[in-house]
Amino acid sequence: MEGDILAHTKSHFDHADEIKALLNILITGTDVETGSKTIRRLSEILDMYQEQSHLMDPHLENLVGPVIVKIREYVEHPKDFSPDSTGHLLFRYLYLVTKTRGYKTVVKFMSHDVADLEPVFEFLCAMNDGSIPWETRYICFIWLSLICMIPFDLKRVDSASTNEESLITRMLNACKEYLKSTGKERDGAGLLLARLLSRRDIGDALMPYIEWTKERLSGDADVFEITGILSSLCAVYQYASREVLLPTLDDGIMPLLTMEFFDKYENNSLIRKLRTKLTQRIGLCYLKPKIAPWRYQRGHRSLRQNLDEDDSSSTTKKAATTTTIKEDPMDIEEEDDNDEYVSDNLETIIDILLNGLRDKDTIVRWSAAKGIGRITQRLPHELAEDVIDYLLELFQENTLISPSTQKLDLSAVSDSTWHGASLAVAELARRGLLLPHRLKQTIPWIMFALKFDLKRGSHSIGAHVRDAACYVCWSFARAYAPKILEPFVGHIAKSLVVVSVFDREINVRRASSAAFQENVGRQGIFPCGIDIIQLADYFSLGNRANSFLNVAFEIAKFKEYTDPLINHLVSTTTRHWDKSMRILAASSLQKLTTLQPYHFINLILPDLAPYAVHKDMQISHGTMLAVAEICHALKQCRDNDPKLEAYWQSKHQLIKEIGSIPYRIPPKSLTTFGSEHIREAICRLIECMAIVNIPNFSIDQQQEGKGESIMALDVWKNLVHSSLERKEENVQEFAVAAFGAIASSYGISKEEVYTCLDKIASTRLVYGRRGYALALGKVSYLIDDRRAWLPDVTRHLCSAAQVQREQQANDAEAKRNAVIGLKDIIVNVGSEFKQVLSRDNFEALLNSLHLCLSDYSTDQRGDVGSWVRSASMECLQHLLPLIGRLDASSSSMEDRYLSSGSTARIFAALLKQSVERIDRVRDCAGTVLCDLLYKNKTTNEEFLDIPNRDLLEKYITRDISWASPADLYPVMTHILAAEPYRFELLTGLISSAGGLTESLVRHSSSCLIDYMNGLPTTSSEQLSLEDMARNLLKIFTNYEKQDRVILPLLDVLGLLYESGTLGRIEKDAIKNIRKLLSATKVYSGMTSLQGSPVKIKAIQQMLSYLLHAFPRVRMEVSDQLYTYISVLDDEEITEGTMEAEEIITGTDWSSPLPEIKPIRDQLYNLLDVPKPILKPAVKKV
Repeated sequence: MEGDILAHTKSHFDHADEIKALLNILITGTDVETGSKTIRRLSEILDMYQEQSHLMDPHLENLVGPVIVKIREYVEHPKDFSPDSTGHLLFRYLYLVTKTRGYKTVVKFMSHDVADLEPVFEFLCAMNDGSIPWETRYICFIWLSLICMIPFDLKRVDSASTNEESLITRMLNACKEYLKSTGKERDGAGLLLARLLSRRDIGDALMPYIEWTKERLSGDADVFEITGILSSLCAVYQYASREVLLPTLDDGIMPLLTMEFFDKYENNSLIRKLRTKLTQRIGLCYLKPKIAPWRYQRGHRSLRQNLDEDDSSSTTKKAATTTTIKEDPMDIEEEDDNDEYVSDNLETIIDILLNGLRDKDTIVRWSAAKGIGRITQRLPHELAEDVIDYLLELFQENTLISPSTQKLDLSAVSDSTWHGASLAVAELARRGLLLPHRLKQTIPWIMFALKFDLKRGSHSIGAHVRDAACYVCWSFARAYAPKILEPFVGHIAKSLVVVSVFDREINVRRASSAAFQENVGRQGIFPCGIDIIQLADYFSLGNRANSFLNVAFEIAKFKEYTDPLINHLVSTTTRHWDKSMRILAASSLQKLTTLQPYHFINLILPDLAPYAVHKDMQISHGTMLAVAEICHALKQCRDNDPKLEAYWQSKHQLIKEIGSIPYRIPPKSLTTFGSEHIREAICRLIECMAIVNIPNFSIDQQQEGKGESIMALDVWKNLVHSSLERKEENVQEFAVAAFGAIASSYGISKEEVYTCLDKIASTRLVYGRRGYALALGKVSYLIDDRRAWLPDVTRHLCSAAQVQREQQANDAEAKRNAVIGLKDIIVNVGSEFKQVLSRDNFEALLNSLHLCLSDYSTDQRGDVGSWVRSASMECLQHLLPLIGRLDASSSSMEDRYLSSGSTARIFAALLKQSVERIDRVRDCAGTVLCDLLYKNKTTNEEFLDIPNRDLLEKYITRDISWASPADLYPVMTHILAAEPYRFELLTGLISSAGGLTESLVRHSSSCLIDYMNGLPTTSSEQLSLEDMARNLLKIFTNYEKQDRVILPLLDVLGLLYESGTLGRIEKDAIKNIRKLLSATKVYSGMTSLQGSPVKIKAIQQMLSYLLHAFPRVRMEVSDQLYTYISVLDDEEITEGTMEAEEIITGTDWSSPLPEIKPIRDQLYNLLDVPKPILKPAVKKV
């Protein structure tokens, strides 16, 4: 991530020369097409600098100046500027520059001659046409907003006669008209209006304009015009002087703020934001532009003054000399200017802004917060204190003290109110308006805001509040001297560290880290600050898992932060609404346990255990995971510390309380909606309890009225077995791990194993078969009497892995899990394979895995059999090398399990999978093949007797791309030369020709045809075309009723006929009667293909053989045709086919050819087959 950011960060304006060259093309003139390409390229370049637009500043004069010169020519001669000219591209270019750098920066480089005012305005008026691009008008407005700031009376540059409208009036009217626009012209018109009305010589036009706006706002103005009007008023009250604006306040603009149209558009966030912005600017006009003398000030704005004071002051007096602290309110009142009159309307303004802090949209709250800060900065101290009091009361709205915990309950508060209030506090603090004596009231609320998280259904809200609280802490660092914040440093530092590493949102973690870094740099009193900011930086906190597991662990090594981090995980994160957060919390607690194991035994586990059986499933889930991971971590600590082991064993009550958690879980939590999460956690807890070897104990059920006591281990096993029968795969995974841990720590009986085998054999337990198949693979069978169970276990698993006859029992997941179970057994048995399994058991296992490689079961999810095939290949990846090594160490050939024929059979099946249509299957097969071929190459040990190994190693290399058809198929076709693998590999290539992707079909079929074209027609020494044809016929025979293979085979055969490849066999076979008879059988098989063009070609070929020179061939073909007609379905039988049958049976096909040719020709029409047209032979020169 860090590398990506640095790669996109530029150090200077790289494209300056290219932009100048492109700009020269636009200025000198060009055709429309070239101009459009040029402007597109300019847009691409400028977009690159959107985030670093300041790099353009040194070049802006050269980028804007020449364009303005050219545009002035158009302004002076508007007739040369037509809608079809490329001059509009210059305006579009200027807009792109303003979009990237901002109009305020760009407009400075435009000309501002007095003589330009009227021509530019006339040019703008001439552009009032829908065919003119809007960028042209927008740039004209921006340009005019600069020109109209000339320090001359505009009436003097007005050329209009006394009977005509003045230039000022026309400009105002044009701006009013464009305020209705839906595009950027509205913004430009508002800016020009503000610049005009802020002039002293046009001050008398301001009040009429305000009256016009009120009339339009109360009239039929649409949302676009309202937005334009409010934007223009905001600009007016920003740019105009206070003397000009004061007469318009009470009777002019104040009534506008409370007009009824705001209620009509209460759902429009932009209008609400503009109202808030206008309100704050009106409020600023009521107050003199001065900075409150009562504010808190840290140091001086001048760096030189600060440095001078630092040189002249001692270290102990630094804070006193550089900080102005007025703690006594009486002293503040004396310095305050109490003679200043404050209008009553200011109360209305502040009320609107404070209500804006509650707004549902962030842009409105942010504008209101800035307004509160700016206005408070000009208020007398007494009124400012009232504002701050009300602001702090916003935090208290709808809060209450929980009777059970005596803690503050924030469940009913508004997140919008807290966000707005936090932003306002940050603005006040940043300006020194939140005096030091207020921090004691404020900081506790900000600490609550740092961890603000309200659950709402299946999610929570509050990330924006936490982000704003980080901004408050950041502003504290910049506003106050270290001596002021010293009493609060511990609380702030710990809270910021906790949020930095444990918050769910990446932006909040980074914001908290930035606030902590700011405090470390400016305050210098945060504990271990430098060390922590090196650990928790922008990039390390970008990944949530890294923050929880690595950064938090390193920070927790500092004693000041260990307990806050642990307590936050225990009290907050383990109860988080997001499951992934609860899982991370448990994993983080596991790592933190190693730092304070006694603390976890004495305090954390006793506190957590009761919540593990909570009715709230989120609390129960997170707590159980936390208890499980802590117990697991304590086991590792106990192994290395005998004293800790003895201390743990002395905690009998705690151990029993943890061990009884599965018994005390509410039964509803195990069956209701969301129970899968509880089962995951409880299985993980049982697994960890088995790993740490918690002793089995008796649980008294008499208190619950359930009769006799029950052993805790029985409760655990019942829960694990019921979870194994759940349909959720993730639950089964946790249950399988727990099953294996129990079997390893507490043992397993023969009855339990055979009960599992019975459930695997049952066709009713579809989901149970999946779970128990995996579970049996986790049992260690090398212990004493368990060895005798293994043949039965492998036999049941092999049976469960095969395609089942019943549709319900043919479950893909169950078959896949059975193969995975076999793989786990093979891995666990290892070198003792031959001691526990006989050769017959091995052959049955190998045959089962080989059959699994031909599982092509499908359902609504697609080729689910591929899961079984992939699992089988991974199992063979472990089995074959293991048996190969064991065979190599055997003294006699009779003791060897794996023969060369078995190896060839398995490799042929793997090669078939390596050219299958699914990328994932090909990749899996290729990985297994490479592993079997090259795994022992470094030691020169070849345990497997692989036929044609040299050929395989020649074409199957380690760097082959199995997922790329273009790279794979040209290579794999060469392996067809190896006879042991030919049939299976050819079948795989054929089936890939029926894939769904165009590239797969094209490469698989074309590579096969190209390879066959390069083969000799017949050869006794190498692969020939005849051999390939026999294999194609064999595929027809073996896969007669499987469309998955037959349909792509027909397509390939059609291509082979079209390319003339198979025609070579036919020509060569004319003199070989055995080849001809074999060919007729192939054609006969093709006639059974309904609706295929291959069928028509096959019948045509058979009819042509009725005139063959050899009578035996003619007789054989007539028999084949008769067979074809006699097995036709009822709907296919016609009068023509019946008559054709009589002709075929009633004709002596051994008669001379001239006699039977007319009879043969009749069969074309009767069988509805077009008679082929013979092409004239081309004479060779």
